[in-house]
Amino acid sequence: MDYRSFTALILGIGCLVIGTPSRADEIRISGSRCSNEVHVVARDARLSAVLKQLAEVLDFKLRVDSDNDPLVDIDAVRRPRDLIMRLAPLENVSMTQGRDPKCRNQPRILQVWVLPMARNGVARAMASTPNALTPQQQAEQERLAHEGANMILKAHGIDPAGQSSSQ
Repeated sequence: MDYRSFTALILGIGCLVIGTPSRADEIRISGSRCSNEVHVVARDARLSAVLKQLAEVLDFKLRVDSDNDPLVDIDAVRRPRDLIMRLAPLENVSMTQGRDPKCRNQPRILQVWVLPMARNGVARAMASTPNALTPQQQAEQERLAHEGANMILKAHGIDPAGQSSSQ
C-alpha cells in the first residue's frame, strides 16, 4: 500500500468515526395529548429529561423531587400510564388522571410526581410534624393538601367548588 492510499484510508476511517452520530442522549416521542399509545425511544438519557419531554408532548404537569436520576434505555409503544411506570420501575411515582373533553372524554394523565425515597429505598413520608413548621410553611402545606384534594375530586369527575359540607 502506498502513502496516498494509506493516508486516504486513515482519513476515511477518521471521518467515519467522527461523523457517526452518537445515540447517547437520544429522546424521540411519537404521540399527542389524546394518544391511546405513545412510542418512546430513549438512549442513555436521564429519566428526568425523558419525563420532561413526555410531559410536553402529552401536556401534563411534571414535578421531579427524586434524588435519583437514572439513565434510561427504552424503545417501547405503550399507553402513557404504563409507559411512565416502565420508565421508572424503581422510583416513587404518583400520577393523577382525568377525562378530557378535548380527547372525546377519554382519560389522560394530568400530573406526574417523582417523589424522593427514604434512605432504605422505601417511599419517604412527606408529612412533617405541625410543631416543626413555620406559619408560612404550614399555610403552604395546607394549600398544597387542598390543591391535591381538588385534583383527586376533579380526576373522579367531581367539581370541588360544587361540594357541600354535608357530603
